[in-house]
Amino acid sequence: MSALASPDSSDSRFADFTVTLLEWMMAVAVGSGLSVLMWHGLLQDNDLVGGDTWTYFIPQKLVLADSLVRNELPLWHDLTGLGYPLLAESQAGVFYPSNQILYRLLDVNRAYYVSIVVHYALAFIFAWRFARCQQISHWSSLLVALVFVYGWFPARISLEWSIIGGVWLPLTLWITHEFLLRPSRWRFALLATVLSTHLLAGHFTLAFINQLCLVFYTGLRLLLCRDIDRRSFGVASAIPAAIVISLAISAVQLLPSMELKQVSQREGVRAEFSPGYGYMPPLYLTQLVASWVWWHSPEILESRQIQHLPGSIDSDTNPVEAHFYLGLVPLALVFMGFVSWRCRTIPASVQRCWLVLGVVSVVYATGWLLPVTRHLPGFSYFMGPGRYTIVATLAGAILSGLALDALTGRRRGLIPAVLLIGVFTWYDLQWASHSVADAVEVPGVLSHQEDSWIREYFQNQPPRTCRLLASGPNVANIYGVSCVPQYLGIGPAVYFSDDFDLETQPDAPDFASRAQMHKLRRLGVTHVLTTDPVTEFNASLILIDAKPDALLNRIWGRGRASCYLYELRQPGQRLESKPATALAGWSILQDTPEDVSIEVTLREAAELNLNELMYPGWTVQIDGQSAEELPGDDLTRSVRVDEGIHILRWQFDSSTVYFGAWVSCITLMSVWMSVFLPVQRLKNRKQSA
Repeated sequence: MSALASPDSSDSRFADFTVTLLEWMMAVAVGSGLSVLMWHGLLQDNDLVGGDTWTYFIPQKLVLADSLVRNELPLWHDLTGLGYPLLAESQAGVFYPSNQILYRLLDVNRAYYVSIVVHYALAFIFAWRFARCQQISHWSSLLVALVFVYGWFPARISLEWSIIGGVWLPLTLWITHEFLLRPSRWRFALLATVLSTHLLAGHFTLAFINQLCLVFYTGLRLLLCRDIDRRSFGVASAIPAAIVISLAISAVQLLPSMELKQVSQREGVRAEFSPGYGYMPPLYLTQLVASWVWWHSPEILESRQIQHLPGSIDSDTNPVEAHFYLGLVPLALVFMGFVSWRCRTIPASVQRCWLVLGVVSVVYATGWLLPVTRHLPGFSYFMGPGRYTIVATLAGAILSGLALDALTGRRRGLIPAVLLIGVFTWYDLQWASHSVADAVEVPGVLSHQEDSWIREYFQNQPPRTCRLLASGPNVANIYGVSCVPQYLGIGPAVYFSDDFDLETQPDAPDFASRAQMHKLRRLGVTHVLTTDPVTEFNASLILIDAKPDALLNRIWGRGRASCYLYELRQPGQRLESKPATALAGWSILQDTPEDVSIEVTLREAAELNLNELMYPGWTVQIDGQSAEELPGDDLTRSVRVDEGIHILRWQFDSSTVYFGAWVSCITLMSVWMSVFLPVQRLKNRKQSA
């Protein structure tokens, strides 16, 4: 055994925590059962409504699924705003293995919710297995998994990345622990591969937190080890090396994301980015013991009083990002563990390790350290300090499991008491998460898209001739129509300029002002969708229809209220020419997000402007011959075309993606060849001996 083994463990003690097949089967059954029990409605006909589900994730998944059905690589999203690089934005998880499978086999909403249910089950199983290697008994490890999974994730159900990313924390910790105990090439390769898979899931905040946790965990194991030698440092140094290699394996995702960041709203002197957003005010820690008293009351949530608590930093936050709850019984067990600090039945090194990790993560979650860390690589890239409570939740879960073992003495006769604690904690955690979550289950939303009159209207319009101004950013993408304003975590900087500062509500003074109408025509907007009638400024708009929409009313929770669809009297054009009289006509020949062919007829030579986002990787051909894009702003793709009938073809062909793919493939192959080649050589030597 490595010298990194904990000081209070030995070979025989380690063997006591070897997991049996029966325990594996029970953990899988419990983890899967709880996931289905919690989200059974999503596996039937329910959909989630609220938070980022319909304004962010579903629109991305619709484009992802359509591209996969066409056997194309979904690199570009052409419906949100004027378009954006879907792969680079990352949260669609284009190369994430389960997405590649589920969105090819199932319809979008079924794939989305099956993915959530499966990841909840896996998170439980991995958390249970990691707890077992922390010298916690089987039954107490089940409680650890329950607290970790259902204490932190359900409140964040509207944020798909939380469970998709969080599932990898206990798994990578388990692999790291096993590597430190029994170093081997295949464990090293496995750790690097799993870490890279986490990065492919997109939304890198939890991946960064995961990497930090592995480094801190390894360092604490080293510090708490009684017998430190050179070999210990050598083994420990392999963990940061695995992290670096995982970055190379996931280059196909990371390099396009880095390219987008360089031209995003997070760069430059006018960068619109607050690393402190989503912190946890220190006083909000009282939610651990008194959340039912007032923190989750409607009055507190609506008044956003959380923003003005003592010790708060100068940033915005919300109860979902700041949520941190272990359950009353697990919290009591944690305190009992502190009281019995010298209890010999509690592994001291494990307890101290997770006490340090838990305290550090809670302190960082308050945002107090941001004045220093916001200048450090990695920390300055991500917002949401409150997300570090995922480590604190795992720490609290493990400490409660250790204390439960000490309390019961691992006696089988007390299993019914452990089960009773688990049942009570299950309902306790459910109540807390439902009180905070900003998404609820609603019967059949996407299944009603065929009944949507708004969708039917736009489906009957020629392709790329309509663009919609609508409240609820990105939601109108589900109609298959481009819409503004847009909602992106990391987006091209131009989307955060004055050109996209648009009013969407009829009661706004500038809703149909001359300035707003000029912006709409500049962006190629042709239609306006509102939830209230436009009683003024109607000289600019023509009412198409006003009635409830089967799809949108469910998403917005509007009951039988009408939705109002208008057309601009002088709409913007997706394709324009300079001079304006030069363009006699145009039609779409091919229309996919990454490949657009247009036949144009020109009365004279002119500059043609396609009102779509110009981004590195877009190229244009005229009649099959490469042409040079004209310099201009990022809001149009411009090219000079001679008089006559021509075919223009714009293609998105990103060299960054292909270079990243080569780096990923070469690195992955090299890592696993270093595992299998020595084994094959050894077999050959034995055969020749």
